[in-house]
Amino acid sequence: MPNTETRNAELMQTRDQDMAARYSNGETLDSIGEEYGITRERVRQIVKKLGGAGASEARAKRLESGLLAQGATRLAFLERFGSIAADLAARGYSRPSVITRLKAVFPDINIAVADDALAGSGIIFDKKSMENRFSDATIIAGLWYLLGSELSLAPDGEWAAANLGDEAFDDLPHALGDATISDDDLATILGLIGAAQRHAIDHPEITITGARYQELREELVAAFGLVSDKGVSPWPPTRQTVMKRFGGWNEALVEMGISTAAKGRPKGLVQFTQEDYDDAVVAFKSHVHANGISPAVANYGPWAQAQTAAGFRRPSVSSMRNLYGSWGEMMRSAPKTNPVIAPN
Repeated sequence: MPNTETRNAELMQTRDQDMAARYSNGETLDSIGEEYGITRERVRQIVKKLGGAGASEARAKRLESGLLAQGATRLAFLERFGSIAADLAARGYSRPSVITRLKAVFPDINIAVADDALAGSGIIFDKKSMENRFSDATIIAGLWYLLGSELSLAPDGEWAAANLGDEAFDDLPHALGDATISDDDLATILGLIGAAQRHAIDHPEITITGARYQELREELVAAFGLVSDKGVSPWPPTRQTVMKRFGGWNEALVEMGISTAAKGRPKGLVQFTQEDYDDAVVAFKSHVHANGISPAVANYGPWAQAQTAAGFRRPSVSSMRNLYGSWGEMMRSAPKTNPVIAPN
């Protein structure tokens, strides 16, 4: 029968081997030490003595385990809700709208997990519903707001209360409904819109370019925390949304009643005809079907480059989106024609 010292030595050896194995599998020094009642440094010494995994190897293992867990979580979500999401997408719903509907009925859904899973699912969602959440008046209000910010005007609440249209008071709070906005923030926004409109009466030559608008939007959206918990593009709307709604940037400025920018993006089909665009859609759909890949926007760019290299010039991703309005709308509007397809 082994004596007590031998037995204790065997137990210690078993313990040390267990610690080394657990560390190699990605468990942290802290969690191992906490279970055995020793410091993380002592665990590290034991693992090193046994020739166990180094710190970089253990970190890589933890990362791998984390990614596998995330992948399993996404897969579980898609197995349960993927068919519902695909059906809603086919009916024209955007990804945030689908998540909102699912969350309302299944409150235990984790929004971040849902968004991550659907973003990588290959399901084509329509973005038009996000753009249409803003009324024309709300879009114009965003232009006035950022113009006032550009001019560093002080909010003019009195002028706003007396002169802003009813739409500003009715629609703007709704447009900001997904963001964390206080009453004081809303008052500042309305006051700045009023100040910009009043300034334009005496200075009709003022204007703002689309590029500057977008820069200010990104700054002020972050400053006000105007980021929706549901992932919806927040107010003020993007430059692209403004241009799509009014047909161009200068057209939006005309709607405001101020001077147009010196340069505006030419409208219409410049490098490609409508037939070229339609043919690209059909050819791309044939390509993804033949190769069993997702018709996601990420797969269009490499395909278009390969086609161009083979002598078949294709419109860029941005050109396709500008013409059709959204990637989902582009894929749904593909004509029933026989495309000219270059070899893959």
